[in-house]
Amino acid sequence: MIRHTLSFRFADEVDQATRESVLAELRTFPDRYPAMRGFVLGENVSTRDRTFTHTMAVDFDSQDDLLAYLNSESHENFVHTRWRPVIGRQAITSFEYAERPSLAAGRTSPVSTRPHGPYGMEYARIEVPDMQATIDFLEYHVGLQLEQRTDEYAYLRADIEHHAIELIHAPERTDGWTTAVGYSVEGEEVLEQLHKSVLDAGLEVLPLQERQQALCENGFAVKDPNGLIVELFTEFQEYAEPPHIEIRPLNLVHPFIATTKYQETQDFYRHVLRFIPSDYVVGSTTFFRGEDRHHHSLAVQNNKEHFVAHLCFAMKSLDHVMRMRARALYKGAPIASDIVNHSASTSIAFYLHDTRFGPRFELCDRHRVFTPEEHETHRARRMPADPRNIDVWRPASDDWGRF
Repeated sequence: MIRHTLSFRFADEVDQATRESVLAELRTFPDRYPAMRGFVLGENVSTRDRTFTHTMAVDFDSQDDLLAYLNSESHENFVHTRWRPVIGRQAITSFEYAERPSLAAGRTSPVSTRPHGPYGMEYARIEVPDMQATIDFLEYHVGLQLEQRTDEYAYLRADIEHHAIELIHAPERTDGWTTAVGYSVEGEEVLEQLHKSVLDAGLEVLPLQERQQALCENGFAVKDPNGLIVELFTEFQEYAEPPHIEIRPLNLVHPFIATTKYQETQDFYRHVLRFIPSDYVVGSTTFFRGEDRHHHSLAVQNNKEHFVAHLCFAMKSLDHVMRMRARALYKGAPIASDIVNHSASTSIAFYLHDTRFGPRFELCDRHRVFTPEEHETHRARRMPADPRNIDVWRPASDDWGRF
C-alpha cells in the first residue's frame, strides 16, 4: 500500500467561505477517484506544532494508482485553479507500508457476493415548453453549464460528466415533465446481469435513445411501472475538466419519484434493477442506494399520482447552497421547501420549483456516502411517517408545513 499525505495551511488573506469550499471539494475526491482507499481529512489538534492547520491522508494500492491520480487532468486543474491560489504552505509525503497482520485481523472489508446494481445517477431528460427560459433558470439558479443546444434539445452539465440535464423542446406542454433518468453501470458484466434480470422479470428491453447511444459504450433502457424510462449504460463520456464556474453542483445525486404503484415500483427497483434499500419512512418513502454508495441514488414515494417530484444536486459546500438561495430570493424564484435538514442523508438543502421547468430542483450541501463496509452491512431503518424523520429541524410530529 502507498499512503499519501498532504499537510497544509491556507494563506492568511483567504476568507472562511473559500476555505470551507476548498475543504468540501477535497471531501469529494474519494467519489471522483475510485482508486483512493481510506480517505481522511481533519484539522490539526497538535499542541506541539501548529505549522499546518489541516492534513489529508489517503491510501492507494500501488504507486501507479497514486501517480494516475496526481497526473490526472482533473487533479491538475484543481491544483492550478483552486488549490495554489489559496494555500500559504504545504508539505507532501508518500510512503509504502504493509499493515501488520495483528492489526489487519478482524478489519477485512466484507466480500460482496451479491449481484450489483447501477452505479450512480448521471442525468435526467426533461420535456419543457420553453427551452430558453429553462436554460436560463438552470444556468443561474442551479449553476449548470450549457454545452450544446439545437432547436430540438439541449445538454447542460454539472461536472465532468457529459451532461446532467437533457432538455427536450415540447411546446405543446404547459409544464415540464421528466421522461427518463440515466444511470451508469460499473462494467459490461454488471450490465449483462441487469439485462438478464429485466428479461427474467418479463419486461421489455428497449434501446437507448439514439443520441445517448453515441455518448456511451453500451447500454439499454427499460420502463419502470410508472412508464418512466430508466437508461443503463457503461462508459458515459466525460470532459477533461469541470466547468470553470465557481458556484455549481458537483454532481446529480438522485431523482425522487412519486408513484401510485408504490409496492410495484419498490419491487422493480429493488429486485429487478438491484438497488439497495437504505432507509424506509414506513408507508411513505423508500430510499435506495446504488454502487456509488450515496445514501440514496433513488427515492420512491407513495403518492396519489405519478411524477418525478425532484432532482437532487450536491453543491460544493453549505456556503454555495446559501448563495444559490440568496439568488433565488433576489430574483423572486419560487422556493418550494426552504432549509431542510434531512435525517436520512444528513444533507441541508432547499428546493426550487417552477412547473414550467419540470421537477423541483434540490440543492444540498453534501450527501451521506457509506463506507465500503457500511455499503455491504447497513440495515435499513424503518422510521415512522413523522416530519422529524424527514427534516430533523421540525419541532413536532404534526409540523408538515414546509413540504
